[in-house]
Amino acid sequence: MNPYYMNWKIIRVIFICLLFNACVPEDRREEYDSYTGVQKWVEGIMRDDYYWYEDMPEVTKLNFFNDPNTFFQSLLSQNDGKQRNGTHYYYSVLEDLSETNTRGIQQADYSYGFEFKVFRMGNENEFAALILYVVPDSPAEKAGLKRGQWIFDINGKFLSEQNYTALLGGEATRFGISSRSENGFAPIKSYSIETARKIDENPILYYQVYSSANHDGKRIGYLVYNHFSAGATDDDTAYDDQLRKLSHEYKNNGVNEFVLDLRYNNGGLLTSAELLCAILAPESILEKSLGYIEYNDKKKPQIQNLALSSSILNGGANLNLNTVYILTSEFSASASEMVINCLSPYMKVVLIGMQTEGKNVGSIAYKNDKLNWELRPIICKIYNSENQSDYAEGFAPDYVLDESSDTNMYRFLELGNPDELLLNTALQLISGTYEEAEKLSSVSRSPIGKLTPIHCSLDKKATNGVVIQ
Repeated sequence: MNPYYMNWKIIRVIFICLLFNACVPEDRREEYDSYTGVQKWVEGIMRDDYYWYEDMPEVTKLNFFNDPNTFFQSLLSQNDGKQRNGTHYYYSVLEDLSETNTRGIQQADYSYGFEFKVFRMGNENEFAALILYVVPDSPAEKAGLKRGQWIFDINGKFLSEQNYTALLGGEATRFGISSRSENGFAPIKSYSIETARKIDENPILYYQVYSSANHDGKRIGYLVYNHFSAGATDDDTAYDDQLRKLSHEYKNNGVNEFVLDLRYNNGGLLTSAELLCAILAPESILEKSLGYIEYNDKKKPQIQNLALSSSILNGGANLNLNTVYILTSEFSASASEMVINCLSPYMKVVLIGMQTEGKNVGSIAYKNDKLNWELRPIICKIYNSENQSDYAEGFAPDYVLDESSDTNMYRFLELGNPDELLLNTALQLISGTYEEAEKLSSVSRSPIGKLTPIHCSLDKKATNGVVIQ
């Protein structure tokens, strides 16, 4: 055979092999997964568990190469959340754990240890922050800060829309603080405060037992309960156990009326809400249905019953009440509203304060340690035993009172003070003297002008729904 012909055949085979190899695409699956891994993980969970999964776009219409947050937003239903100031605020949340120090529901915050509300004063470019409450054993308490004080400057600089976030926490500094007096504001004094740190905030901020003013034998329990958490960590029950112990103190003190202060409570754990309901409810309804959770129709079973079980008391006491007075605000949400809704079929629930948020849904956390992301979608809706869940716009109070309005500011006293506006109204209603209190509360004492709220530190603690575990 012609050797040239043989060489040509060999060259031709080599050329074809090289051409074939050049046409084989490079395996880029690992690179693709690095760009779309979070998106695929999120889409899979949402497709199965999201309460409004039917509103999600078809897979073929999704762009998995969008950044995770943009991709996540493209999945959400307009039924998720609500409009705020012209923007749709979604309850479902996706969080990059590599960029944030997640708080969870335990309220272990890096802060100075106080909550506040920032106002624009009058029509001027002047701002001040009203202290709502101070956490015990915090830098704020050590510095001498108290509820009702006003912060006008930070380290010598007047409070503004640009610097008020410094109140959330930072280095050691000084606050210029004033208090309200009969004639307006007292002179500003300087308070030194230590560096912010992690604050493990017990939900039981304050409790007390009062006697009725007309000496009719009524014993009134009062509880300021600021978030629904079982303990400081996921596997801790110290807060729930303290609530159980406290229920015995109320019982032993003959409490037969109750004022539950949820004005600063924006939600938390389902199980802690169930415990509180079991403590307050009439004894005759223990073991009856508290309500139920409704998941999407992919879940089997779709309905999960919530029993008002004596077993959840676990050593706690049932107070066997017929009426509960609940103090509310626009920050009362989620599990706070579940308590209102689920107790209403069984006892008289009297609301005092402002309209609540309107979160009638529940959420669960999915954490991906490998990807370092956490997804908290809305997965269910919460109903009471009468199939009612119609409070998406919040619960309207029976007695409308805005504690931070300029005309009521003189009644913005320490929580637990019997003359504090909302508590005093409840005490007057219980003792039958509310008409006199109502006339008194309508009197304006040295109004400080129009107050326009622009921010509240409580927003950072909001849960996106009743937390299901």
